[in-house]
Amino acid sequence: MQKRSITMLGTALTALTMIGLARPIASAQAQTPQQYVVVYGEFRPDRFSIQQGTQILLYLTHLANQSAGVVNFASYTEIQRANFFSLIELWQDAATYTAFLNSSNTQKALGELQPFLIAPLDERDGNLVE
Repeated sequence: MQKRSITMLGTALTALTMIGLARPIASAQAQTPQQYVVVYGEFRPDRFSIQQGTQILLYLTHLANQSAGVVNFASYTEIQRANFFSLIELWQDAATYTAFLNSSNTQKALGELQPFLIAPLDERDGNLVE
């Protein structure tokens, strides 16, 4: 469990660092980001669940990157354990994040993801600290 926490923390920190490096580009396109979200999840450890779940995550990532107010949205899987994944999201504000979550396509994708998960998604959201 401790190894998973360290690996997932490393993934999150790497992603947030990469977001920080890309920030000048994003700033030219939009306001300063105000809302970040990190989501952790775990697929059932069978090949079918991992493959189907990964396809849904790719679709969810595509939906998010087409949404108004997204600054960055990426999905990652652990290298040694393909059934562990994280979503790193950066939104202009809480309202744009909420609008994305409440959209019918997002709700449908999240519903389709549920049967492939071992447990509910672990979502951690907050405000970007500068």
